[in-house]
Amino acid sequence: MASCIPFADEEPFAQRVKNLADDELLEIWEETQQIENMICAELHADFSLAPDYEKVIVEELTLRSSRRINTRP
Repeated sequence: MASCIPFADEEPFAQRVKNLADDELLEIWEETQQIENMICAELHADFSLAPDYEKVIVEELTLRSSRRINTRP
């Protein structure tokens, strides 16, 4: 299971996602969503904890998907 802070070093998240497998990216995204939903439910509020994580993950997965489509014979 991933942690709330997936990387302890100083390398930007946008760089780190390039070295993660698709399933790892999806796990980070899913856990972020679960934590966000639990906090929002507890506080009776609607906000986003990590919109930048979500954006970077979606962009990376989209890029990977388009690369796979473009390299098919």
